[in-house]
Amino acid sequence: MSRALTLTTLAVSSLALLVSGYTAVRLHQSQSDQRVITARGLVIQDSSGQARVIVGAPLPDPLSKGVPQGPRASPLSGLVLLGADGSQRGSYGTADVGDEASLTLDDAKGTTEVFKITANPDRGATLVIKHQNSTGAMLTSWQGKPELIFLNDNGQSHYIRPGTAAAP
Repeated sequence: MSRALTLTTLAVSSLALLVSGYTAVRLHQSQSDQRVITARGLVIQDSSGQARVIVGAPLPDPLSKGVPQGPRASPLSGLVLLGADGSQRGSYGTADVGDEASLTLDDAKGTTEVFKITANPDRGATLVIKHQNSTGAMLTSWQGKPELIFLNDNGQSHYIRPGTAAAP
């Protein structure tokens, strides 16, 4: 074997070892528990390919059976949980407008928030509990004083505020 061929073989072998060593180091770093992933969104799918968890900034519009139901009131960044049919079943996030944080649980169709907690730095907090028949209750401090509001199925509201008598 000629000296030139031996040097070429040695150079190629050295380069291959260098590349494989670099690749091994990069692979180790990519699997490190110190690794940080930067992204605008992440979709977790179930075994059938249906999206079940969406993490995003911003999140997509609310979904019912995988179909958008119109725009959100304000862009929301956070987490959405979806049912097996693609309907939104809940969310946790912060709104771009109003600086609110909210946690919701939605009905099986993804069309009604049946449980919602909203925290607003300027207006306090609100808890809303609803039934699909439109009855519900709300406990809030958004006007600077606690209020308890009941809504019956015919749309009539009953308010309880400090310093006032409860409505009949």
